[in-house]
Amino acid sequence: MLTLITGRAGTGKTSAVIQRINDAVQQHEGKRMLIVPEQYSHEAERELCRVCGDSLSHYAEVFSFTGLARRLMSQLGGGAVKYLDKGGRLLCMALALGSVGSRLKVYQAAARKAELQSMLLDALDELKAACISPEALYDAALGLDDSLGDKLRDLALIAAAYDAVAANGHADPADRLTVLASQIPGSDIGPDTYIYIDGFIDFTVQELTVMRALMEKGAELTVCLTVDSLDGGSEVFELSRRAGRGLIAAAEELGTEHRTELFGGVPDKAEDLNFLAENMFSYSSARFEGGSSNIELVRADGMSAECELAAAKALELVRDTGCRWRDIAVAVRGFDDYCGTLENTFQQYGVPLFTAKKSELLYKPLPLMVSLVYEITGGGWDIDDVISYMRTGLTGLSPAECDVLEAYIFKWQLRAGAWKRDGDWRQHPDGYGGDYDDEALARLEKINELRRRLADPLLNFERGSALTQTAAGQAAALAEFFGELKLPEILEARAEKLNSEGREELAQEYVQLWSIIVSALEQSAAILGEAPMDRAEFGRLFTLTLSRYDIGTIPVSLDRVSAGDFDRMRRRSIKHLIVLGASDSRLPRAGDEAGMFSDAERARLLERGVDLGGAGESELWREFTLIYNCLTLPSDSLTMICPLTDADGEEQRPAFVYNRAVALFGLEPKYGELTGARISAPAPALSLAAHAMHGGTPAEKAAAEYFKEHESGRIAALERAADMSRGKLSERAVKSLYGERLRLSASRIDKFASCKYAYFCQYGLRAKPYEPAGFTPPEIGTFMHYVLEHTAREVKKRGGFKSVDDAELGKICGAAVEAYVHEELNDFREKSARFVYLFRRLTRDVRQVVTDMADELRKSDFEPLDFELDFGRADSIPPVTVGEGEAQLTLTGVADRVDGWLHDGKLYLRVVDYKTGKKKFSMSDVWYGMGLQMLLYLFALEADGEKLYGHEIVPAGVMYVPARNAMLAAQRDMTDDEAEKKRADAKRRSGLVLDNEQLMEAWEHGAEKQYIPVHVNRSGNVSPDDVASLERLGLLARHIKKSLGEMAGELRRGSIAADPYYRGQQENACINCDYFDACHFADGTNGESCRYLAKLRPDRVWSMLEGESKDE
Repeated sequence: MLTLITGRAGTGKTSAVIQRINDAVQQHEGKRMLIVPEQYSHEAERELCRVCGDSLSHYAEVFSFTGLARRLMSQLGGGAVKYLDKGGRLLCMALALGSVGSRLKVYQAAARKAELQSMLLDALDELKAACISPEALYDAALGLDDSLGDKLRDLALIAAAYDAVAANGHADPADRLTVLASQIPGSDIGPDTYIYIDGFIDFTVQELTVMRALMEKGAELTVCLTVDSLDGGSEVFELSRRAGRGLIAAAEELGTEHRTELFGGVPDKAEDLNFLAENMFSYSSARFEGGSSNIELVRADGMSAECELAAAKALELVRDTGCRWRDIAVAVRGFDDYCGTLENTFQQYGVPLFTAKKSELLYKPLPLMVSLVYEITGGGWDIDDVISYMRTGLTGLSPAECDVLEAYIFKWQLRAGAWKRDGDWRQHPDGYGGDYDDEALARLEKINELRRRLADPLLNFERGSALTQTAAGQAAALAEFFGELKLPEILEARAEKLNSEGREELAQEYVQLWSIIVSALEQSAAILGEAPMDRAEFGRLFTLTLSRYDIGTIPVSLDRVSAGDFDRMRRRSIKHLIVLGASDSRLPRAGDEAGMFSDAERARLLERGVDLGGAGESELWREFTLIYNCLTLPSDSLTMICPLTDADGEEQRPAFVYNRAVALFGLEPKYGELTGARISAPAPALSLAAHAMHGGTPAEKAAAEYFKEHESGRIAALERAADMSRGKLSERAVKSLYGERLRLSASRIDKFASCKYAYFCQYGLRAKPYEPAGFTPPEIGTFMHYVLEHTAREVKKRGGFKSVDDAELGKICGAAVEAYVHEELNDFREKSARFVYLFRRLTRDVRQVVTDMADELRKSDFEPLDFELDFGRADSIPPVTVGEGEAQLTLTGVADRVDGWLHDGKLYLRVVDYKTGKKKFSMSDVWYGMGLQMLLYLFALEADGEKLYGHEIVPAGVMYVPARNAMLAAQRDMTDDEAEKKRADAKRRSGLVLDNEQLMEAWEHGAEKQYIPVHVNRSGNVSPDDVASLERLGLLARHIKKSLGEMAGELRRGSIAADPYYRGQQENACINCDYFDACHFADGTNGESCRYLAKLRPDRVWSMLEGESKDE
């Protein structure tokens, strides 16, 4: 007997079925079965238990079609057959493609493309659900010489090969229902078996075949269908209508009695919701009288605002109606787009939420680690891969240990060769130029220990997997790797820790992950067996296999708001429904042709007797049915929220059901104002209160008043935070960070004068930028200085630059370069080919700078006296001191080069600084306390140089020398003379020279001055901006001493204010600052602002210095 129970949503069809089962249970009558879609089976079982009581299991059961297949198989034998899971099916597909790949035309690339293999599996599922065999595909392809014919022939080959592979010790779960239909005749199902089928829109051919077999066996079959009438009616019910007619036709063909029960009762829900259900898809002009109080239409600014409004609505419903969280549901078509934002927002609002979704496996720590193992061993140990691998938390290294190792391998950009080398790593943890003291050696020892702990399992796996060329061997190598890592123990400890922290869902996830990995590994060995396969191929296939799995979670608490897609909504006990994304871009959801067959191809196949479904309007009807079924779920209220714009800023129009509600009830959609939403929950309300610290709206002030009255501690903390500034260091902190006595180098002075907060970060906290060790400007400068110093010393031994020709100079320079490579770069060991190439390119620049230095000194009476002269060492120049007692400041530093000219018994000294950048001497900078380096050294030499050099010292000047080979950017038609002039301009020095004609001639001989840092006008006069008298140099020395005293005072007072200097967008302290992201500086906020420094002309600076002297 076939009974069809029909009726619109909410008319009592499901309740009637449950009651009939309950009546049988109470009469102790068994063999009752309720079949529902897989996703509803748990909910249906709970509902049936609630109604029927504890004795239910003796008389009735709840199944999906697949569950019924498992039940019959266990009863009739075949329970031992091992069905493939998702990963195993993909492995079979890979083997099948390998066996027929050469015969394919359309899908020949599938063996190499993971996405295509997944699509082929989906196509296979569709074909099997439609009961279309490979032979039927061959027959349909006959006479088709176009792409569709080639596609059908390929799919027939692939399907047959797949079935052959799967049959080798396994069974395909896509065949379960076909097997079920064949087993029903031999089962105990008969006239005394009552089977109820509920919750389906329509049925696949496989499902219909099962139902036909049940009717043939004489079972009492009752099917519930949501449809207004089987004879015609609203198109929204067309799929269910066709399903009902098909079942009646099958019953008549089999000679089975059938009857139809039409349920037309009024659903037990609010009157306006019933009216919406009846007229949602009608074309009538009916209008609900009296307005609607249970349907709310809202417009929101975007997805984030929608989620906030939904959370606030849930709070309002629980507060005002007394409902439970579980009485509320949130539905959105295309739920994955909203899921993350929805979860975060509901957590912020304190609303418990369960999302009916399954998460992808590959982005979980364990599968990600497996994927990275193959990326690392097959991809040259890429740095990002290694760091990601250690950060999975499954390698046995603590987060702190990961920090240490990550910093080192990133600093030195260590890849495969470095990891596989037997010896310890020897590069300094701080990069080039670090001192190998006891602390550095201890750090290196720890780093090498961490390296071995991380790398040994990977290297053992790499070696083991290279020794086998079969799939089973590769699976065994991976299993050994898991064992060496002690992965089961790590995962067990992780799950226990999560459970102890109350994070049961995440703990449950780790247990599932390990089970999936083990299952996938076992199936790989069993299915692929001795198939030839290297590590790369097995890794690609195994990773692809893992991508087929997903993870579902069971809510820890049952009292939660549920959220999901329209087809994942529970079917009963929803009082209040909130629909997000109620725009015409989501409702109905646009169809796509992502499957193997387009709509046009499906229509052509239907003409040839191959019915795959999905052709024509059926998918649109299915979408309408989903919308209808979802919107008719709530009994008490319905809220639809439509965004004004989508994530890309595109304007969104309301969905047809939204507009239909407007027409039916005369509703005026309201704008979802977030202030009202945020005041409904503590955390967002506190953010409103924060705005009241600086004025605020009435609602924000109200929030602040509430917290003052009820939670004064929180608002007090907020007020303290609002008044917080960067503050200053205590006296104790200053001494702890900077020492009992302040010691400053020239570079530190520059940093402090540029920005006090940057100084604090770099020299107080010793924070270092996260960047690779390399030949950046500081390292390039170190290299340049090394070569220049060693070359000049060797040249001096040979009589000076005037006695050495260019060829000999080149050899001396080359020897200095190779000495640097040996001493500082460890003869390029553990350096990449690219590094060596770039370094060799840099040596060309060094040779050019050496040549330039030689040319300069050959035209000068000045000779180098010292390179890298250390101010502060006992055997050279004593450090410069400013102030007394605790306020005393000690200045240290190293001068790149000191040249001297002995004249009339006096030694004229000039300080030379090599710059690999474009820095130039500026009197304006000196006034503001920056660029003092060379002048500090010059005045220190003036004061104490006689002890070092044995002569009275006269300050001759300072000079920046460009230590770079200029790259010319000019027009292509530039002449050689013009190009040479540009090169000369690029090499021009800048600085300050003592105003003395005889000295300037000694500085550089000849009328054409190229190296001396002075500008000569057409009249032959020297620019006054570039020279200074001894008196003016004295003024400059006093100003610098005063500036340093002020700096010392600010440092001792603990100033760490962010006060970057600013001269323009291209010249300010914030450009390329390593601490910009940590600073959060905003000009004019929190009592901080830029120091706007005007560019002062040299004559203006001298006037100010003279005025300063008079004031003293």
